[in-house]
Amino acid sequence: MKPRPARRSLLLWCGALLVVSACKSAPEMDIARVERGSVEATVTGVNSGTVKAEQIAELAFGAVGRVKEVNVHLGQQVKKGEILAQIENGDLKSRLDVAAEELARAERLSKSQAASRSNVIQAQGTYDAAVTAYDKSLIRAPYDGIVAELNLEVGQLSQITAVIPLAPIRLVDVQPRYVRVEIDEVDLPKVRVGLPARIKILAVRREPFRATVRKVVPYVSTIREQDRTSEIELTVDSEGLMLPAGASADVEVVTSTKSSVLTVAPKAIFGRSQDRYVYRVVDSRLVKTPVAVGIAGFNATQILSGLSENDEVVLPSEKSELRDGLRISPKR
Repeated sequence: MKPRPARRSLLLWCGALLVVSACKSAPEMDIARVERGSVEATVTGVNSGTVKAEQIAELAFGAVGRVKEVNVHLGQQVKKGEILAQIENGDLKSRLDVAAEELARAERLSKSQAASRSNVIQAQGTYDAAVTAYDKSLIRAPYDGIVAELNLEVGQLSQITAVIPLAPIRLVDVQPRYVRVEIDEVDLPKVRVGLPARIKILAVRREPFRATVRKVVPYVSTIREQDRTSEIELTVDSEGLMLPAGASADVEVVTSTKSSVLTVAPKAIFGRSQDRYVYRVVDSRLVKTPVAVGIAGFNATQILSGLSENDEVVLPSEKSELRDGLRISPKR
């Protein structure tokens, strides 16, 4: 049985009314409360920084020869002066031993006046030359360090070239590490030596390390003209851990801190420069309210004027455009 025309019109009218009512329902929005707390102003690197060692040495033989011994393995810690590798050098060692004996003999004869001092000088020169030749057949550790790269095998022919594609041995020192990072040129005046910082090195752990700015380079790089940067260096409190040189490091320098001030979530603030405002929630309606802000960090922004403690402000929403007077359903 078909509905009568009057009944059909009534049904259509009711349906339209329900649609209009649904469209006019107050959108649900997230709310942030103005609270008293601490806020930090920070400067972050334009990209990840790098963990650096104070000394990195690329070690090679000073003579041509076939590798006789490799006395270390990758990752081994070595002492200064330790012989890490050597090429076949039996003849050089014999020559050194003979030169040492001749020098000792010349010195004995000189003391007994059986030979002139010139014989000693000549023997000393021969000995020094033998020491230099023998040392070129060895790779010694120039300082206490860790073998970070090893490209040597017994029997391999060692050659002398102007450019070594792979260092036979790369040695990294065991001194405390530091971090080098680039900051935006506009942040250069904010950073100075001695400021505290936090550094995340995910190759070690997720929790940040404490750090201190140790150097600010007063120079702006123009290699990338659209992204001009300056370099800073930071000393890291590694808490006794040996940080891996070359690891990436996310840097956050704390340039200013304020305690017991009014703060609000940064994303609740709109506008730029001196024209900053929030949408305050009053009786479930939005009230556009001008504010003055102080220092700003990642988690909070200082409010200088325009808001009071416990005021509520709305956070941005992708579902509805914010405007003065809009009725909302606060989501707390």
